[in-house]
Amino acid sequence: MIEAKWKDNGEGIFEYKEGPEAAVSGFMDLLQTESGKLVIKHTEVDENMSGRGIGKQLLEAVADYSRANDLKILPVCPFAKNIMYRFPDKYKDLL
Repeated sequence: MIEAKWKDNGEGIFEYKEGPEAAVSGFMDLLQTESGKLVIKHTEVDENMSGRGIGKQLLEAVADYSRANDLKILPVCPFAKNIMYRFPDKYKDLL
């Protein structure tokens, strides 16, 4: 389950949980700029959840949000940048 939380200053976070009562086991830290960019600043997944595709699920949720809100993505986070440039057919519309 992925939940987005936003602050008034444009900072946001997409959090991954196994269920509604579970602890956050992964997140993507974001900044939405006034110029229509969504900056992916950082991605983190708990060590014990590594290898389960949580980071990719978070990136997909952010990509869906960006498309729905007509935003481009600036992937500063090395993980997000690597995935987005490795699969250009999937993400070129957002770069």
